[in-house]
Amino acid sequence: MPTTRKQLLDRVEGVTIPLYGSREGRAVAERLCNDLYGVSRFGAMLEPDAEVDVEEAVLTSQLSRLGAGEPVQYVVGRQEFYGREFAVRPGILIPRPETEELVALIVGENRKDSPAILDVGTGSGAIAISLSAEIPSSRVWALDVSPVAVEVARENAEHLGVSIEVGLGDIFEWQPRAESLDIVVSNPPYIPESERVEMGTNVVDYEPSSALFVPDADPLIFYRRIAEVAAVALRKGGHLYFEIHEKLADETAKLLMEKGFTQVTIHEDMNSKPRMIGCMKSE
Repeated sequence: MPTTRKQLLDRVEGVTIPLYGSREGRAVAERLCNDLYGVSRFGAMLEPDAEVDVEEAVLTSQLSRLGAGEPVQYVVGRQEFYGREFAVRPGILIPRPETEELVALIVGENRKDSPAILDVGTGSGAIAISLSAEIPSSRVWALDVSPVAVEVARENAEHLGVSIEVGLGDIFEWQPRAESLDIVVSNPPYIPESERVEMGTNVVDYEPSSALFVPDADPLIFYRRIAEVAAVALRKGGHLYFEIHEKLADETAKLLMEKGFTQVTIHEDMNSKPRMIGCMKSE
């Protein structure tokens, strides 16, 4: 059913602004209109009466999903990460800008050819695929405990023309061959359960809890296990990288030093928050 650009944008904003507030609600509305209908805010201002073909039942479903708090990335089915479009859907953690900074850190510090890389908890495959594309001749393996994540990561790799190996596995039960890797990286679950109440419905009710939350009593549970795996799997001089909780940066650094890693370095993100950490297996 034909509708004008302005009518479409106004209708979507009528759902998103009450939910997210003016600034974020306008951004969410434009994201849906632009990605699914080719209507940008500038385009709606320039030609407000230009008609857009809209299937009413489809738009109603999309607005219902947005109104219930479902992330717009799930509704449109994709999210940009490090210059590439990744398919995302319910059950997959949505890639975030701070994780792009982790990729940039790894790329910047690892210029040698043909490193063997393992991404633990790959989700959509964003880290693994980006590293494979950005580091020349890299050999990349990606692991996730979720069958949905493995499926989506494989689909993204194929769609983006990147060759990585994606496997289903639980890091608490799995160990790669000793001294077989040059880089291990992970953006593991790190948000204590007590912080769940501080987070929005669009995250808590829709993104996978298993990829976000950890017990308050042991918030570094994944870091400890992955560090143990990396201590065996990395070659001497190999590197381990994590995205981290800003409030647990010092504790994470201490854990890595206790596990025998050297050159443990906390890195700040663009907002000057400690959100990444890197270290090395002793030569």
